[in-house]
Amino acid sequence: MRLLLDAEIQPETVERIRALSPDLEVADVTGDDAFDPETLTDPDVEILVGDRAPVDLTRVPSLRWLQVSSAGVDHLAADPPWRKGLAVTNARGVFSIPMAEYVSGMLLRVSQPSGWAVDQAAHRWPAKSPLVSLVRGRTAVLVGYGSIGREVARQLSAFGMRILAVKPRPDVRHDTSYRVPGTGDPDGSIPERFVGVEELTATVGSADVVVLTLPLTDASRGIISADVIAAMRPSSWLINVSRGALVDERALLDALRGGRLAGAVLDVFGEEPLPRDSPWWDAPNVIVTPHASGMSHRFFDELVVENVRRYLAGTPLLNQVDPERGY
Repeated sequence: MRLLLDAEIQPETVERIRALSPDLEVADVTGDDAFDPETLTDPDVEILVGDRAPVDLTRVPSLRWLQVSSAGVDHLAADPPWRKGLAVTNARGVFSIPMAEYVSGMLLRVSQPSGWAVDQAAHRWPAKSPLVSLVRGRTAVLVGYGSIGREVARQLSAFGMRILAVKPRPDVRHDTSYRVPGTGDPDGSIPERFVGVEELTATVGSADVVVLTLPLTDASRGIISADVIAAMRPSSWLINVSRGALVDERALLDALRGGRLAGAVLDVFGEEPLPRDSPWWDAPNVIVTPHASGMSHRFFDELVVENVRRYLAGTPLLNQVDPERGY
């Protein structure tokens, strides 16, 4: 059995994969600049760990499974390999902890007075310090409640925040994705209330912060519309760690410039890298980061090892993409 590795993992993890079976051949092509998975011709490869699939599957007749290193699979949606009979698994759960810590850290950051750094630089002790804005008792609306949303909920609820969850199937409470033990909300017990996407506009009116953690699909594209933005409180913040195309960026920018929202933390944009002349760099009360909230390889290695073990044993893989839903 041949496995092609086209994703960055630790050298010791490669050896752990090899040790799973004497019949498993692991070919590490991560350092091969000439390797192109889209034009791959290999009659023996059965497993591909990487972010792109061969365009012509007849040239890889033994290929059965693609493990991608991203939680989202929208980059494959133009020519979905799962609709050609290929099993595709994503990295749901791998980025939950770093992305949730990003959300928690940013929420605490925007709740603190912004003048302290200026006072420190000026060697000035102010006569009267402004009051901090506590997050305890405030309401977070999480749009999307997969592995990332569940870990965000766990962390924010520890601050004493009220959690409302918006998801396409609000009746599905349990999570079967890969999960680091002790994290997330596998049984869906944290949110005070679950609502469907059709109730999004009504629900965001309760939010002090709206956090986007849902995948980009045809159904979710533009879900944060001008109407949804208009329904948010003037004192509320929007945090997006998912995909820029979920948001009507023009409407969001207008709302921020008009003072109809308190601010936004944006890690993702409709166009990336963000152009130097983009209005987002200087938009009022906006924190821009370069699609970096999930930048950690700490847990992907464990998912790969576990899924290869399951594949060899003939047991169900973790995080298999649903062909009907596209994630």
